[in-house]
Amino acid sequence: MKDFATFLTYSGISTILFLLLLLGRSWQKRVANKILAGILLGFLLLFLTYACSYLKLGPLSAIVSPIGILIPFALGPLIFQYIKTIYTSKIDTKGLLRGLLPFALAIVLCSIPQYVMGPPLEDKITIFRVLGILIPFLGVVYFAYYLFLGHKLLKRFRKAVKNNYASLGAFDLKWLSLWIRGFVLFLLIDMISGLLLTVYPIEAAVVYSNLFYLVLLIWYIGYYGVNQAQVFLVHENLHEYDEKANAREEINKSTYFFNCESEEFRLLKARLEKLFSEQRLFKRQHLSLKETADILKTSDKKLSYLLNICLDSNFYEYVNTYRVAYFRDRLEAGDAEKLTLLAIAFDSGFNSKATFNRVFKQQAGITPMAFKKQLSKASQSFH
Repeated sequence: MKDFATFLTYSGISTILFLLLLLGRSWQKRVANKILAGILLGFLLLFLTYACSYLKLGPLSAIVSPIGILIPFALGPLIFQYIKTIYTSKIDTKGLLRGLLPFALAIVLCSIPQYVMGPPLEDKITIFRVLGILIPFLGVVYFAYYLFLGHKLLKRFRKAVKNNYASLGAFDLKWLSLWIRGFVLFLLIDMISGLLLTVYPIEAAVVYSNLFYLVLLIWYIGYYGVNQAQVFLVHENLHEYDEKANAREEINKSTYFFNCESEEFRLLKARLEKLFSEQRLFKRQHLSLKETADILKTSDKKLSYLLNICLDSNFYEYVNTYRVAYFRDRLEAGDAEKLTLLAIAFDSGFNSKATFNRVFKQQAGITPMAFKKQLSKASQSFH
């Protein structure tokens, strides 16, 4: 068991160092990567704290653990600011410093005394014994609070993307949403572990479970770091999404300016349907709301209102409905005998296999392959 734990430790450390190396290549190009580097460094300290505890690495533990147990105070604000910076391309310095203030205070009250006076302070001075339990617990609560804020912010930005783009591509950040859920699960495991330690003397097994789960999270980050290179290497400017989200809120506040039953909106709806059904604008893989509004010679605000309020949809769903319908028509016409499903999907406007499969199943209720088999059976029955 200890050998496997040693393997997990070296694996986790090497993965984080590798990701930091990847980040270094785009450090100056993408502001958000500076915060992501801070997240990874904090994650490394947290991981080392558990690893030192399990492997009984006393000297290293004395250096790492006093700060490592307080890392949740820093991870929450850093993750929140990372999400915000990705979509605004600007670091909210004041907001980040305010968020990290409890981390600095915890270091003064908990870490510095341990470095100065030496461990274990909990056995020497009553006040430090109380602080040694209370402050890490507050760190977990603080981390959970910021994960909640981050989840809400990410949900809002992802909605803004769907309101303005037909293809999510690298900007969906579903990986980050799953990462936040992974941290929530880690907090639950950590709290359960803490409760178990107060009742049963099974520290090794508890720390091992936490260590193993942290390695899984690190591997998950590493997987996306390699397989979705845009997360770590590519510079993208997403500040307009934040502006679009604000525009969407303004639309909701000013609904009395528009009337879905007006002649203007009925004509706009008809022109939009004609543009998609006859000119097949949906075949453009990177189509945006702004581009479509310019073609229709209307404002993106009015087009967004038509889609969101009058049609109870969004730009992403509206465009992909036409793409799925066109794909199905191509298959019913027998094109699948000459072309692959993916080739037809790309010709329909989709730009990735994963997005195509997900959207098709959401709208059709079955996978593209299952739909093709249904058509083949129906054709054989007819003949």
